[in-house]
Amino acid sequence: MGRCICVTLWSFCFIVTCAFSQDVIYTSNGSVITGKITGLDGDKIKYAMPKNPGPAYSIDVTDVLVAFNQNGNVITFPIKDGKSEITGFLNPPSHKSHDILVKMDNSVIECENVSLGKKDVRFQELDAKKGKEEKISREDVAVILYKDGHHEFGVNPAQATVPIRMAKTQIDQLTGVGQNLHLKEEANANKGESTRTTTTDTHDEMAFPGGPKEFESFRQKAISKVDEFGRYIATIVDPRTPADQSNSTIDLAFTLFVNADVRVEVSNVNTGSKNKYKIKDYLKRLKLKGADYQEVDVSYADIGYASEFIKGPDGNYYGVVSFVQTFKGFVDGKVVYGDITQRNITVILKLYEKVVEGQGKKMWDVFLADVGIIETRKL
Repeated sequence: MGRCICVTLWSFCFIVTCAFSQDVIYTSNGSVITGKITGLDGDKIKYAMPKNPGPAYSIDVTDVLVAFNQNGNVITFPIKDGKSEITGFLNPPSHKSHDILVKMDNSVIECENVSLGKKDVRFQELDAKKGKEEKISREDVAVILYKDGHHEFGVNPAQATVPIRMAKTQIDQLTGVGQNLHLKEEANANKGESTRTTTTDTHDEMAFPGGPKEFESFRQKAISKVDEFGRYIATIVDPRTPADQSNSTIDLAFTLFVNADVRVEVSNVNTGSKNKYKIKDYLKRLKLKGADYQEVDVSYADIGYASEFIKGPDGNYYGVVSFVQTFKGFVDGKVVYGDITQRNITVILKLYEKVVEGQGKKMWDVFLADVGIIETRKL
């Protein structure tokens, strides 16, 4: 029988590890519930407590961040895909083939030999050279889903929830949840059983306070802001841009972001190393980088959603936009350096307070957040 280590306030101690013998529910008030999930719908999670048998317990899904069953399958709230997502969670495959690492930038790594330390996480990526160990900062890891069913958070559960939810489709593909559900539906069909279900539409655009039409306008605005960010970068890095114009453009670009703590990932194609810089520092470094060349050409292409907006536990909506950035540096009319980078950028639809005619008014707007790298290669 496995052992479960539970904490009641994970905001103070987020090294939460749970073995696979029990289901685990993480709530928005910081408590952790361990037991057996016996039922789940769009409104409530029902569960039993083996150490305190009796009537079934329940909790509103609005009070839940994320839940794991004993096999390590995960579900976040609100539920987007209704009955199919619930069925996939309650009827998971017995075990995963490998460990799964979910990063804070919403990317997923299938790996093995994972070791979670106080400051970093070490692992071997499956498609890497045999025996090669990778290392990333712990703060860049949302959660590790081990193949034996237990899990560990790199950050606290509230921070990890949005990346987990955004990566849910890919997680399900790697764990075989989708395949398991498909086989079950196919078996039911062969028996002549109907697999049709009637569910309430829980998509985030339907629940948005301004309605689907306003939600769509913000989707388009997010794409426009990413494009605007790209145009600002082209101006900042261009060595022909006057210093005062470059500085004012840095200030304009900075206003696109949700706060000063947003980080931008950069890579070195020669060494393969990656670093992260706060947005203002990144923009200033761009200006200095442009001075290495007589001319710089920066272009952007394939801007589109990698993950649609979903509602986070803080009430804001989070999405991911991907794009391809091409950089060319010229000296004497010849390209002396060039790379092409596939990036993703988190976009946040956020409720904020704006002063209008001396009075505070709450309004929704889109802001840019962390910028990550999927792949960089030389031209």
